[in-house]
Amino acid sequence: MKNRIKVIYCTLLGLTLGACNSYDFEQEQYRNEINLLSNSQLIYDKQVADLSKSNDTIYLVAGLSGTQNADKSYRVALMEADSLLKAYNKSNYDIDVSRYARLLPEACYTIPYLEGNIPAGETQLRIPVYLQNLEKLSPDSIYFLDYQIDPSGTDAFNPKKKEVLLRIFKENEFSSTKQNVYYNYTSSYITTLDLNNPLVRRPTSSNQVFPLGGNSVRMMAGDEELGEYKTGYDRINEKSIVVTIGGQTSKNPLARKVTIEPYKTIDVVQMTPFEMYDNTFLINIISTPDGRATYYKEFRLHYKYRLNEADPYKEVKAILRMEYSPRADLL
Repeated sequence: MKNRIKVIYCTLLGLTLGACNSYDFEQEQYRNEINLLSNSQLIYDKQVADLSKSNDTIYLVAGLSGTQNADKSYRVALMEADSLLKAYNKSNYDIDVSRYARLLPEACYTIPYLEGNIPAGETQLRIPVYLQNLEKLSPDSIYFLDYQIDPSGTDAFNPKKKEVLLRIFKENEFSSTKQNVYYNYTSSYITTLDLNNPLVRRPTSSNQVFPLGGNSVRMMAGDEELGEYKTGYDRINEKSIVVTIGGQTSKNPLARKVTIEPYKTIDVVQMTPFEMYDNTFLINIISTPDGRATYYKEFRLHYKYRLNEADPYKEVKAILRMEYSPRADLL
């Protein structure tokens, strides 16, 4: 009985090995197909433009799938599209047209070419997008570039990854549109300059800061409330100030002078520096007794503002502080 079992086992093993030898594995490999790099929503949102540069570059990325590297080059051609943008707006905002994402204005980018080749043995083609004039864009709007594969100039491609929305983010040293950036009020005072009823408050909340240009940001004045950001367009225009960061101070190389101005309609007056509220942006390094250092970015501001001409001014002495890691900033 045991000998019969051994014979059957050896026969089956021989058949299996024979089948493996005759099996064409290459036919079962994942095909080499062109695709446009994106996430599951067909959006590529991993790149951020640096506003400190007058021009910066991001990329449209065409990839080549496949279990094995191709032994030949693959042609890639792209063309402008808009179907994904329409689908994005319909899905996210329905009929609320005021919140629709927009195509990046032509004055803000240049694409030198839309065709190329993925050489044999390689898996990507990066098509540069040269960005400029991004300081003209509102940090409150969403901007995309919408491109798709041009079938007439492209070899085999994946029809499910043939179009991409390239999200346009921007950042400077002080903030970014890729994530929400908040500075916390520390040792701050807001005084209502009313002779009949002066009122002093100590804000303990935070202030969301938005990048505008290479060295400027926008924030709410004093302790004004932004409310629901998605519906805050009017409040932003009425209650926001612009802080522009300039050159180093003569006393401290880690401190830079700032200028405070209105964003839209607010009445704001920059006041004379007072003690530590000296109208500077400061890299503040606080060390513990055991030698550990904590790094903060700080706005030290002194100004007064009012929303309406009939209102008394509110005097602001504010330190707005955000902890950060110098090493992370260099990555």
